[in-house]
Amino acid sequence: MGAARQALAKGLMVQGADPAAVLAAVSRSGLPSLGGESIRLEQHPRRQELLRLTTPMTWLGTRGARREGFDALGYAIDMVATAARQAGGMLTAPGLSLGGSAVPLDGDTHWLETADPVEQEVLCNLLRRHSPLLIAIAGRGSFVRGGRRDRIGSRWLADSHEHLAARFLASVTERHLYRVQAELRRRDGISHLDRMDVAPLMGNGSVLVRCLDAQTSLAETRAHVLLLSALALRARSMVKEGRREGPVSQRLLEENRARAISDGLRAGMVEDKRPRERERERERDRDRGRREHQVRDAPPDERKIPARQAVRALLDDLVPEFSRLDATPEEILPLLCLVELPGGQPLRAQDLLTRSAGNGQALPEAVRTALTDSRPGGLLLDAVLAEYPGSGQLMLNVWREALESGLSLRARRDHDRPSARSGSRPDQRRRGRAGDRRGRPAGPSKGGKQQ
Repeated sequence: MGAARQALAKGLMVQGADPAAVLAAVSRSGLPSLGGESIRLEQHPRRQELLRLTTPMTWLGTRGARREGFDALGYAIDMVATAARQAGGMLTAPGLSLGGSAVPLDGDTHWLETADPVEQEVLCNLLRRHSPLLIAIAGRGSFVRGGRRDRIGSRWLADSHEHLAARFLASVTERHLYRVQAELRRRDGISHLDRMDVAPLMGNGSVLVRCLDAQTSLAETRAHVLLLSALALRARSMVKEGRREGPVSQRLLEENRARAISDGLRAGMVEDKRPRERERERERDRDRGRREHQVRDAPPDERKIPARQAVRALLDDLVPEFSRLDATPEEILPLLCLVELPGGQPLRAQDLLTRSAGNGQALPEAVRTALTDSRPGGLLLDAVLAEYPGSGQLMLNVWREALESGLSLRARRDHDRPSARSGSRPDQRRRGRAGDRRGRPAGPSKGGKQQ
């Protein structure tokens, strides 16, 4: 099975210049093409100072394809930055102010192509289940030079009135989606599916993901593309095996989503402690003739786990998909920097910009470098190897070994553990023929008599 094709709309912002003039200058020069189609630069429909670089739907399933795609995207961002400087301004990321006043925020929008409606349904529900973790991974606070550090999980989603938690989709047929739209209109006053964090797109069979904050570095955007591609590959495998993604309590999902928006990776995620046990109880209750709604409304057995632990478990679970995508540990380093660093504190590209501002360095140049550096890991890789020369390289080596084997770290531990059936325990080897595995004396042969 191959990876799904993807498209990306990278959020950017122009400060100190007319965005329309920047857009006109870039249009005259012509943006690079990707997969035979040109990258597009557009203004935000409601905030004119925000720009979006949109790539065509392209296949990023190999290391070489990603290198080509992100080199082209980095070159396009550099063209926009050059046009902004020539117009007397500078290019930054949304929510990243190089002056002293707050600036608008935006997100990075992703599209994932699916093969058929069944895969589209499974992918929508799979992304829905992991949407709180995606928000915790990509969320960031606004940065105003000279201001206090914003410690919120996602300032963009916290201030937004255009985002809804995704709904479970039992089907993506037109009739079912019409019912979902009617329910959204009745309960929330919104009748558009694309207002949800994860939504199916009719006609082209794609899935829209719009809950990830606009990143301050191209390396982080590349890691998010890989993460979504791995989840799409997982959904494709589930469809091939005849499995589907079950429903998650909407109340539970919205509670975790609110925690991720508020606290990010510091949040405690509520999870259902016994989903399989409750499913078996449902089956028993159905056999006994009880009504369905009585079983569905039963309160779940819940417990909280740290968001960092949940993200770490998700990355470990997706190692087989990362391996099939030919991913390197440097490419997913921005994800590992959230959960694997020895200090225990997550490290983002925005933190490096904060250090640059504190050290009196040229912040505009640091921002431009982060946005245009298309290397796997980018500036984060340099910072990790400089601050953690031993443990940082060890972390990369451990993940490189896992990606080469195609087994998660948990699966590798289980694989290396001696089997109980192999008779490899020392007491068993010493016992030999003197007795059986329980230590009893050897019995007589068939038809014989024990003396």
